Amino acid sequence: MRTDSKCATSSSWPLDAQNLWNRGKVLLADEIIGMLSREIAPLEPVPDPDPRAPASEYAFADGIGRVGFIASVSRPFCLNCNRIRLTADGKLRYCLFAIQEDDVKSLMRSGASDEDIAALIRRNLAGKWEGHEINSAKFVPPPRPMYSIGG
Repeated sequence: MRTDSKCATSSSWPLDAQNLWNRGKVLLADEIIGMLSREIAPLEPVPDPDPRAPASEYAFADGIGRVGFIASVSRPFCLNCNRIRLTADGKLRYCLFAIQEDDVKSLMRSGASDEDIAALIRRNLAGKWEGHEINSAKFVPPPRPMYSIGG
């Protein structure tokens, strides 16, 4: 379940193509947890064995079921993130919100050495931001919507 998706009135989120995303329409993780706890059963946090995992898990207090939240808007986890993404068209991104991509597919198809490919990966990761700043005026949306990068 993506907790930071928009309300049913719009189908976009910060990686939309139409620039419709509006933080005021975001249903925050704490709000969803509160609703589920009131309407179904109280939720209790499940200790996370991997602090770099993007999802926070909760178990229903009655012992029947779990739910996970990836709350990149209301609970950013950027500083702990160790993820990278290889897009559907062969570009390397250190974050879904990244502006820069590196073309690893073309490099590989041109017969580049393992060292050259490793250098590209290191260079890409060295550009990783401290955070996507989606909650600030500094946020710059990525040039490609999520569906075009294989997300």
